[in-house]
Amino acid sequence: MTTDALPHTDRRSPSPPTDRVVAIMQLLGRSPQRAYSLAEIERTLGISRATAHAILSALVGHDWIVRDHRSGHYSWGPAIAALARPAGATTRRIRTRLGELAGSIDGQVVLFEPRGEALVAIDTIGSAPDTSPVTTGFTVPLVAPFGREFIAFAPPESQQAWLDRVGPTQPAFDTRITRVLEQVRSRGYAIERRSNAFSRVFAAMHVLSGEIDAITERLAGAVAELTVVDFLDDELVDGPDHTVATVSAPIFAPPGTVALTLTAIVVRPLSADAVAALGTEIRYAATEVGELLATYGDV
Repeated sequence: MTTDALPHTDRRSPSPPTDRVVAIMQLLGRSPQRAYSLAEIERTLGISRATAHAILSALVGHDWIVRDHRSGHYSWGPAIAALARPAGATTRRIRTRLGELAGSIDGQVVLFEPRGEALVAIDTIGSAPDTSPVTTGFTVPLVAPFGREFIAFAPPESQQAWLDRVGPTQPAFDTRITRVLEQVRSRGYAIERRSNAFSRVFAAMHVLSGEIDAITERLAGAVAELTVVDFLDDELVDGPDHTVATVSAPIFAPPGTVALTLTAIVVRPLSADAVAALGTEIRYAATEVGELLATYGDV
């Protein structure tokens, strides 16, 4: 048995099962940034595989440790971080949740942070077919119609400034965007349609990403003029599939402001029921991330 083996596990120990839990937490706590495999933990501590797996599963359930969705390795978790505060524990837990979501939807998941008059990608996991992957730093202008999942929950004056930045638009767009914002607030997420115009604008924004200027604002204007923005509920009907590019939901911070937004990039035709199910899944994931931030602190 190595020097990292179980502490105080002789016959005089009042609770050997507790000793095993402590030993695992001590092992992970010595290197909070490192992740350990199940085999490493059982070998280092001299614990059987079944016992180690049972303890680890319980600790993951309480967020004391985090299990990486790809490697299956274990590391220090945010619940302990709330007490000891090793850097990055909350981020790892959130990334684990985003990784699970990306696998579930078979697409890319992107976390956006509002910065001034833009939304900036601060983390991304997964990939979506038939579209350029979003990378960290990708910037979306907070100009109508972009950022609806953020601006729908903002004060009226912020919503008006968002509309004004896009410049003159057709009355039909003004009427529609008002209804769209109402429905985003009601259902809790925004839907981006896939169209040729949107795909071209999206590709141009990849090239120009990182700086919001008159060009990117006019790109937003092109989407407003050339596409049908979002889906209203009465348009999500049975029959032909609806081609969806993204679904985005707000991540709230007390006292009800939007701290981050969560976007799922799927780019595929979906039935009306599948669109609703995807929206619900993204909204729930956004709520879970918000709860993690509220409980364990900011990313």
